[in-house]
Amino acid sequence: MEIYKGAGYECYLVGGSCRDLLLGETPYDFDFATNCPLSESRKLFKRVIAIGATHGTLIIPFQGFHFEITRFRKDVKTDGRKAVIEYSDSIEEDQERRDLRLNALAYDVLEDRVVDSQNGISDFRDKLIRFVGNAEDRIKEDHLRALRYGRLISKLLPMGFSFDPGEMKAVIRVFDSRFLSIERVYDEFGKILAPGPKDNRFLIDYLPELNIFKQFFGDPQNTKAVIEAIVETGNMLPLAFQYHKTHTIKETVYALKLSKENSRLVSLLNEFSEQDLSNETVLKKLLSQAEYIDENALLIAINDLVGVDVSRRALDIMKQKQPYRIKDLALQGNDLREIGIAGRNIGLTLNYLLGLVWDKPQLNSTDQLLKLADEFAKEL
Repeated sequence: MEIYKGAGYECYLVGGSCRDLLLGETPYDFDFATNCPLSESRKLFKRVIAIGATHGTLIIPFQGFHFEITRFRKDVKTDGRKAVIEYSDSIEEDQERRDLRLNALAYDVLEDRVVDSQNGISDFRDKLIRFVGNAEDRIKEDHLRALRYGRLISKLLPMGFSFDPGEMKAVIRVFDSRFLSIERVYDEFGKILAPGPKDNRFLIDYLPELNIFKQFFGDPQNTKAVIEAIVETGNMLPLAFQYHKTHTIKETVYALKLSKENSRLVSLLNEFSEQDLSNETVLKKLLSQAEYIDENALLIAINDLVGVDVSRRALDIMKQKQPYRIKDLALQGNDLREIGIAGRNIGLTLNYLLGLVWDKPQLNSTDQLLKLADEFAKEL
């Protein structure tokens, strides 16, 4: 801020970082707004990252931090997804385009001065969460604001804050999930689930009212169940699990940016969700395919997503060292080669033997498996 002011420009700490400071919290991100043109910002700092430059935003790496600096803006036109903006020379005009009054504060750190054109300080003192201007207009400008609104309410309710019931009804009335991609929803849910106090009961009641996943799942009951599962488990796997039911795993991985492990986990759970996991053989088959998945995460996911608690039985299988993977068999590929089985037939034979051992663990001895393998080879 000293650098900007020294060059003759205004610069303010803005948005959620101001709100967090009021709450006595250390902000996760420090965002700034300035009337400095982007071209001048590039001259003022040794290194500037131009991500977001088309929207007036630059990332400035400075003394070990990455600060987001945005030029004052005003909306010219919005379509529910994104806004056409013009640059402004007024911090007050920039504040008018913010979503909530608590998020519309601007703080001059050097002068210890707050610019509060939208009465955010008054709302803070009254412990009230309200929109800048008309709630319906704010949501129609960007429907993702309905999720951000719910996220802030959930965070602040445990601190004694409240909201305007009329505004909430307006948000629910005008919100339309068709304006949001699954990627934007997924990202916002990640922020909703971020560590820290939150009112889960409020989220479970409010989010289904928006019917967020209408265009992805169709059935509102699915939406409600998925939201409850996300909030209660604190992770996004329920969304990926449900999304994969109507999309390929490739589409699911791409849309939700799943890690390799979560991709395998979701694919595996969907494969087995319609099978009888009370059957010991089916359970062993499931466990056998989880070689590259954390077993604890798998068991938790089966309970949370499939709705079957197999933890005790699965742990018994592992503890008793019952054979459920190929590497648990009493013979391996080299043993099969010695009796003349080669090439792809080795894999086919091992999988065949594993299936037999799932049903009858007592067959898992080298002599018995060699005999069974020899018989199976004659049929290949």
